[in-house]
Amino acid sequence: MNRRTKALCIAAALVVLAGVSGDAIATAHAPSEAANGASTPEAVELEGTAAELARGMAGLRLAGAPEPYRAEARFVRADLLSLDGSYGGIVTNVVNRQAIGAVEVRVGSFERDNSNYFGGDSGVARVDVALDAAPRFMRKKLWLGLDRAFRGATRAYAQKQVTLKRLADEVRPPDFTPGVGAVTHVETADPIVFDREGLAAMVASLSARFRNWPQIDNGDVHLQILRSHESVVSTDGLVLQWVHERAVLAVVADTRAEDGMHLDHGLAIHLQRSPSGDDELLSRGEELVDRVLRELDELARAPMIEEEYDGPILFRGAAASQFLAATVATEIAGSPAPLADGGPIMELEPGWQKRLGKAVMPPFVDLVDDPTAEGFGRFVYDAEGYRPEPLSIVRAGVLESLLMTRTPNEYVSGSNGRARMSPSLEVGPSISNFELRSRARGLSPTALERDLLARAREDGYEFAYIIESLRDGSVLGPVPRESGAAYAGTGKLTLPLPARVIRLDADGTRTLVRGALLGPASVRVLRRIRATGQASHTEPLRIPVGTFGGFGADVGMDHVLSQTVDVQVKTPDLLIDGLELLVERGEHERLPTLVHPLRRQEPSEAQ
Repeated sequence: MNRRTKALCIAAALVVLAGVSGDAIATAHAPSEAANGASTPEAVELEGTAAELARGMAGLRLAGAPEPYRAEARFVRADLLSLDGSYGGIVTNVVNRQAIGAVEVRVGSFERDNSNYFGGDSGVARVDVALDAAPRFMRKKLWLGLDRAFRGATRAYAQKQVTLKRLADEVRPPDFTPGVGAVTHVETADPIVFDREGLAAMVASLSARFRNWPQIDNGDVHLQILRSHESVVSTDGLVLQWVHERAVLAVVADTRAEDGMHLDHGLAIHLQRSPSGDDELLSRGEELVDRVLRELDELARAPMIEEEYDGPILFRGAAASQFLAATVATEIAGSPAPLADGGPIMELEPGWQKRLGKAVMPPFVDLVDDPTAEGFGRFVYDAEGYRPEPLSIVRAGVLESLLMTRTPNEYVSGSNGRARMSPSLEVGPSISNFELRSRARGLSPTALERDLLARAREDGYEFAYIIESLRDGSVLGPVPRESGAAYAGTGKLTLPLPARVIRLDADGTRTLVRGALLGPASVRVLRRIRATGQASHTEPLRIPVGTFGGFGADVGMDHVLSQTVDVQVKTPDLLIDGLELLVERGEHERLPTLVHPLRRQEPSEAQ
């Protein structure tokens, strides 16, 4: 991870916008003020921020140190409703306001500055932000933050120069590129009013349905709404402000199989509005609860996968979208490998950067990213002021472009408007409305399964596997057992755990199995898509930005709204060769000694 991103993650982690109590949020609160009553406090604050950044650029100087050439302030104010219900009771019911900010200083020049260096001090400093617009307070905090960021930037620049001298023979791309120029885009919104009472009643009602499933050990119904007012102001003319309303209704549950394996399951309904506790959402929530509990119970009763398997796998429905969001979404990021003391950390560079103009997928596959289309991933301006356009990523299997921000790599220079910013202020490249299109005629579900079994038979198997969904770490967080940890490493994809795996036998028998892992895989596996389905499936997702984002990032419910951006993946079913299913081998905990309080005892047991 480059130093800039790491510093932003650390700053954001100090005051994560998540479902926690207001006492855990350390924010300053100063009264709003206007300039002679002529402008709103928000407008005056934006103007004051730009003025203070310019003053900092002119005044930040240290003898023998490089001068700053760019400064940027990012800050967000947010209103949060967090509800957590379990077995008919409300565990959490919190409404609060939160605010965080960060300032970044770059010293040197576009050609070479302090950024993208792993292991040194950064040019990013956290800034306290008032809960309401407060121009004088903001200028004071920016003054202090700019000073800290500048000192950190000069240290990082000096450390980076030492490394570059050892790498004098290597040709490196510029560290940054000039921007689009002055851009102003300001959105405002009225104060938000949550249907707190109605939503709390709905969450309690939904969580009460767990009583009907005593075989499930534990579970919760979460509802979070985050209305964020996000701002970016820079010395190169950016004044950007967005209002985002995002909500998630999620069901998470866990239990243990008879052999002690700890199993969890979770699904979510993602919304881009502040909902009310109406009958429509209640009905969708009831279906969601029942589906999660039913599928988890089925999984706990399912047999373990019998043997390791390296034949073809069919990714069906949601699993196909999730697979692309966990693999392609990160491999097409344009972020270059960060520098460290020993040189570029190449294992942190997306695998497709060196493949521009070469085949990376089968010749019948196109990939398109279009943030201008109607969809869950739509946006108008990126975090660097660019208006994005539709982008052909892969055409006829050949890689044509990458997701670029103002940070170039050695193959592509210049942004194509893919810099996204999460409410936790992390900025990086990300997909938007992403689609896989097949030039070949898609197969029907029956024909796909026939093809799957035929290819498996060629590999010596009388059965094959269908993956219906991958484990959603954006809701569930990290895997609760060490033996289920994902693989990662040089040239390897980070693949989530399969959630629902079906063994399909030659006679048509279908068996749900558990304990399957997707083995280590190279990005070359994406060239081994053998066939696609007729119909496409569209999946709204929330993923972190950048190389370390994607569907494989286990952010969990505490961060699902704060550390992600909204994306959409549309794809037909995918039949893929080159992946392995491994048997998860690990020691499981003993089953609880005390019986679950809701489990009925049989008469013979009672005696």
